[in-house]
Amino acid sequence: MVLNADIIIKTDRLILKPIDPLYIDDINRHFTAETTKYMPFTPNGNRNDITKFVEESKMLLSKNTDLVMVAVDPDKNFIGCCGIHNITSESVELGLWLKQSVQGIGLGTEIIMNLIEFLENNFTFEYIIYPVDQENIASKKIPEKLGFIPYKRYQKNKGTSSFLNIIEYRKYYSD
Repeated sequence: MVLNADIIIKTDRLILKPIDPLYIDDINRHFTAETTKYMPFTPNGNRNDITKFVEESKMLLSKNTDLVMVAVDPDKNFIGCCGIHNITSESVELGLWLKQSVQGIGLGTEIIMNLIEFLENNFTFEYIIYPVDQENIASKKIPEKLGFIPYKRYQKNKGTSSFLNIIEYRKYYSD
């Protein structure tokens, strides 16, 4: 499948669509230290960093390697970002973050389930990767509910003086 900016994924409660400059301010406002506590990012509130992220995401979409999306509710209110990354015939990686005010109500599972369905219907690969910090109990529940298994553990830098302890979950597909 060739990825493009017209892809829309509708879930029960949300609309997922490719990232767009329209959402730069929303992303910048909600990409906080608390939201990214378990992510390898330390936001500094610099709008230019988010602009570069959006531009890079659009470039990776054009290369057919990544699909970074915004999640919005039916009223087009920003909910968070999600992505399908490093798309190859061997594997794909899923990622997700939600703004603080909507965490804990099942939207993460809903988004990941729909991204998996999109992948299964449009790509061929051996497995899906879902990395999660071992301290992020709520996020660990998503791959565990969806049949992923822990594959390996490793550390990932979160800046110059801290790191994350990642559990890499995988979901395998056979012929």
